[in-house]
Amino acid sequence: MITLDGVSKIFQNKEKAFTALKNISLSINKGEYIAVTGKSGSGKSTLLNMITGIDHPTNGRVIINDTEIGNMNESQLAIWRGKNIGIVFQFFQLIPTLTILENLLLAMEFVNVIPKGERVQRAKSLLSDVGISEQADKMPASLSGGEQQRAAIARALANNPAIIVADEPTGNLDSKSAEAVNSIFYSLTKSGKTVIVVTHEKDVAMKYDRIFTLSDGEIVSTKSKTYML
Repeated sequence: MITLDGVSKIFQNKEKAFTALKNISLSINKGEYIAVTGKSGSGKSTLLNMITGIDHPTNGRVIINDTEIGNMNESQLAIWRGKNIGIVFQFFQLIPTLTILENLLLAMEFVNVIPKGERVQRAKSLLSDVGISEQADKMPASLSGGEQQRAAIARALANNPAIIVADEPTGNLDSKSAEAVNSIFYSLTKSGKTVIVVTHEKDVAMKYDRIFTLSDGEIVSTKSKTYML
């Protein structure tokens, strides 16, 4: 489903060049639950940006579902991303002036994949799936961190994308909320979604199908693990 072929990313400023990724090659299959780990500055978020098309490789190719996304312009990428990838951020990124339900509806309106007559029911169903249906008409600020992250996951699922990527999604959550969020991600892979999580979690062995560890822009370790309930 996802292939990176010799991907490098070099950031250039006036003084010097910084290589964030060095010749990354990997493949991720449909339905896999993937962790990307490594110290700060190792290239984790840059790798995620390559997969989502938020940033472009300096060298190499990113191919998702047989589409080389580097061949698209920015407007094409925005439409493609909205249909194919759901993104979950560490700090939730919910629009504070909209209710939780309205946040989901706006995501659907932007992509225009879900028929208008089905959007409200779909949004309510997704909020129920992540366990916060009673929060639909509340503003984000009135929810706990764990509830906001559940809402962010529901929003990421709004247009039924095949791929979910999450950048430190449990970094600001207590252990109980983090466990609940991880369980939601795991259940998504069982329904056929591909989930890629950038994480600093120390105990990553218990969850993921594979763990890619980065250091100085290179994959230095790939481990296969089994999720144990």
